Amino acid sequence: MRTALRLAALFVALVTLVLWLFGGPNMGRTRMSETVKVNDAVTGRESVARETGFLPGIDFLAAGLAGASIVWGMSFLARR
Repeated sequence: MRTALRLAALFVALVTLVLWLFGGPNMGRTRMSETVKVNDAVTGRESVARETGFLPGIDFLAAGLAGASIVWGMSFLARR
């Protein structure tokens, strides 16, 4: 049981780190939309548009690693 909890904690930590790194490591807060500049093909004017998407922030990384450390800490309470 202890080994399973420790492996689960490692899995949660790695998944959190990979999602944060490959999702575009954002040092700010997690955002659910992104501001993008768009050029109009006809008039040539530039405008601002919002695109929905998940941008994981440092709070996402901290929450995931905190969850992994809680699961790892629970492994010390489990029986052998």
